[in-house]
Amino acid sequence: MHVVVVGAGITGLAAALTLADGGAEVTVLEAAPEVGGMLRTSAFAGRRVDEGADAFLIRTPAALDLATRAGLTDLVHPRAREARVWHDGALRPLPPHVMGVPLDVDAVAATGLLSPAGVGRLRADLTDPATPLPDGDVSVAEAIGGRLGPEALARLVDPLVAGINAGDTARQSLAAVVPQLDAARRDPGHASLIAACRAAASRARAATATGPGARPSASPSAPTAPVAGPAAPPDTPPVFAAPADGIDALPAAVAAAARATGRVTIRTGSGVAAVEPDGVVLDDGGRVASDGVVLAVPGHRAGPLVGAVDPEAGRLLDGIDHVSVAFVRLAVALSQVDLPERASGVLVPRDAGMETTACSFASTKWARLDPARGDGTLVLRAALGRDGGPDVTALDDLDLVATVVDDLRRVVGLRGDPVEWSVHRWRRAFPQYRPGHLDRVAAAEASLAERVPTVRLAGMYLRGVGIPASVASGRDAAAALLAAG
Repeated sequence: MHVVVVGAGITGLAAALTLADGGAEVTVLEAAPEVGGMLRTSAFAGRRVDEGADAFLIRTPAALDLATRAGLTDLVHPRAREARVWHDGALRPLPPHVMGVPLDVDAVAATGLLSPAGVGRLRADLTDPATPLPDGDVSVAEAIGGRLGPEALARLVDPLVAGINAGDTARQSLAAVVPQLDAARRDPGHASLIAACRAAASRARAATATGPGARPSASPSAPTAPVAGPAAPPDTPPVFAAPADGIDALPAAVAAAARATGRVTIRTGSGVAAVEPDGVVLDDGGRVASDGVVLAVPGHRAGPLVGAVDPEAGRLLDGIDHVSVAFVRLAVALSQVDLPERASGVLVPRDAGMETTACSFASTKWARLDPARGDGTLVLRAALGRDGGPDVTALDDLDLVATVVDDLRRVVGLRGDPVEWSVHRWRRAFPQYRPGHLDRVAAAEASLAERVPTVRLAGMYLRGVGIPASVASGRDAAAALLAAG
């Protein structure tokens, strides 16, 4: 069996390795000159700093399992794990939560994130009767804001949940974006959403153990144990892991493992112009025949490619919106900024009136980015771009950097100008899961299975954003083709 995988991001590479392990011969076609897609790391301020994502969840095992299969065992955890939220002129702790839903109302009150009326609305959730949701999918704002109140939605849930895919909780699918909150909101055993999330968190803690090969990120200036959340016990297992030398080590290791099977050929600089039932047509007019195709490209590319062989599936995929984002890396002198101790970064709520949506305190978060390991500067990584906002990728580099600097003067008291900076644009990178998204995806897949069963879809525009979801999507598409023979 010969399968073509279109795309050598982490989704396509996971599919290729799964196919090879299943005995298939695989050709991976990638339009870019290198593998890895959005997982990139490059030299900056005397260190190797990630350009986009910098870690993956380990409570969802797909990415960790893939790293283990690829022989990538040198994994580290963030040494700082306390998030902050910008509100009313201060960086305030994000209390213990499940995707923004707080587990301790008193802890929320102590942060000053909510007014007394907002805290009162949270307390009412603990005693109010159940307010069942409709049977169909609803928005995050309707389901969560309707139960916990607009303040909790705006300052706790939206900055975190919307940050997953640069979205707007008023237009995000509860079931697709935060299935754990969908389950908690519909939990027949708890009228209270907070109580349902407490129960879910307790189950997760009981089931979670640190993944094999992962170790705390440490340096002479940081504690050797992972730093727990503000109200979490000190031995709380870490949530994230990353390769010790940067996130690009993950796709590199998977590509190497795939090639080592002797069944995988990876061709970079090979764009695909069309997908056919028995292969693909390249941008240069050449053709690669195959028994199956895994289409592991972004959603806005998948729609047109699929539409040529299945117009209905193409139409459905074309209906998935995407948002562009930018990441700005800044290197600043130690004397130019005052960061909270143990804080890994800050989330900026939508109503704060800034373009910056979040800023990672990278030199605090990761030992390898400590000032002593580079040019002596602190590295900050800011994200910009959200659903409903301006297209930040249309701004030139100087305007983007100036925007971030202005925002960080307010948020972290940045003084002076950065010593070094860089800009990385990810155009149409984040799919938007509107209510009903999972039904749309299921309908597209069903149409494709009926008309062109040799073509399978994979990517984070389907059922989850992030590295583990992307890995699982590629693995599942590959497994489906192997099962079909």
